[in-house]
Amino acid sequence: MVPLLIRFLGKDGYGVVSVLIAVVAICAMADFGLRTALGRHLADELARGQHARFNELFSSAVYVALIAGSFAGLMWALLAPVLIGLFNLPASLAAEAQPVIRWYGAIAIPLSFLLTIYGAAIFASGRSDILDGVGAGTATLQAVGLVTMLGLFRGGLVAWALVSIGELSMHLLILRYLGRRLTPFGNTRLGLVRGDVIRSLFSSSVHPFMLQVMYAATIYADPLVLTTILGPSAVAIYRAGTALPMRIQPLFSLADQLQPFAVAYHVTDQRAKLQDVLIRGTRYTALLGILPCAILGVFSEPITRFWLSGALGSDYRTAGHVLVGWVIVELLTTAAGGAQWPIFLAVNKLRFLAWSQIPFAVLNLAVSIILVAWTSVGVLGVVIGTIVAALIRRPMLVSYAARACGLATRTYLVEAYARPAMVLVILGAVAVSWLRLGFAESVSGLVAGATMTTCAWFLSVWWLGLTANDRRDLQSMLAESPAALAVLGVRRSGLLRRGK
Repeated sequence: MVPLLIRFLGKDGYGVVSVLIAVVAICAMADFGLRTALGRHLADELARGQHARFNELFSSAVYVALIAGSFAGLMWALLAPVLIGLFNLPASLAAEAQPVIRWYGAIAIPLSFLLTIYGAAIFASGRSDILDGVGAGTATLQAVGLVTMLGLFRGGLVAWALVSIGELSMHLLILRYLGRRLTPFGNTRLGLVRGDVIRSLFSSSVHPFMLQVMYAATIYADPLVLTTILGPSAVAIYRAGTALPMRIQPLFSLADQLQPFAVAYHVTDQRAKLQDVLIRGTRYTALLGILPCAILGVFSEPITRFWLSGALGSDYRTAGHVLVGWVIVELLTTAAGGAQWPIFLAVNKLRFLAWSQIPFAVLNLAVSIILVAWTSVGVLGVVIGTIVAALIRRPMLVSYAARACGLATRTYLVEAYARPAMVLVILGAVAVSWLRLGFAESVSGLVAGATMTTCAWFLSVWWLGLTANDRRDLQSMLAESPAALAVLGVRRSGLLRRGK
């Protein structure tokens, strides 16, 4: 969709859209950590079988989000004329963009508040895969709507805003329906809203809120820095470079699905199983993330050349550099983070995370501004700041996660990271060799290189990435699931013979 949106809206228009999305995301952080605290509390009550308490928590959170989101949307509508100056709009786009920025934010912010609350109920049920599937489905429908409205009717920014609001509304309705299916005992009523429940949620949301704010300063502030200093067209280049790395994040949903189990093991004092969740969850998440990161990182130049050169011209090279940078960020944060975040939430060890994140967020923002404003690095400057902060912070989190589960840091490093590291080296060697030999200079050659890398991933993961216990568990799971075998095209009898 990125090349099409740039063609339909222009680089400046696409930049405005990207900044607006970031601003709405930042405003949605004004829930003071409610979404994170709610997910943890709901998972806790489900593990205990306390359905009445579940309903009180969820009802209270829904009405708080509705009031807070409406207030935030109203404030945006009132302050938008003042804040629009931050967008650094070109004169040719100002008349069309200003009303869209104002009313889109006023509607999208309340919807974003409610989306996270209904998503928390599904997340607490251990079905983050449903969240990913719904997100992919509504995004597909949004893409169809955008192509129709922008391509056929030339609707511009107004059409983009209408389609995007429609997607948010549809997303919310689907999550509400699925949440009721997953928790049939669930009930949302004003009469279930309780002051002590709200106080309980917010008393445990201080540190999650701090983490949300720091995350916003680390990620969502990048478009604001770029548009303020370089203009919306710089944001368009940046957004194009981050599009593919952002799309691979659903591959890491395994870690999200582990949180309810981690909470249950912590509540029932099963430390050995909690340690197993941390080690295996980290190893599996890293193994899943290595493949797309290796392909996107090594083949970034031909990918962006074939994909973006028509829309961005020579700026596709800058987008390619951003792509490489964000692949490194994903490796250091989401892939290497593995099951650490579910463990931190389960054992309620967020204080250190919150306070230690502040200096790194400040460092990231300062490095980004300096590199963008006063050096020739340009757009890539905002990515460098994020990489520097992640390189310093990840070892700290690795050690802290191990101690939170009663593990030695060395044990955690060896059992969780050694095998993925070997697989990463193998994939890097295969992909770089293909690139250096000049085989990726055509689309067919690029596809063949990605296929070769994928084959190397399957073989190296099976024989190096997984332990003997992992392979045995996987074989047992597949043997007990005819549907999974049908998808993989494997005969059940043959698999069982090999398993024996």
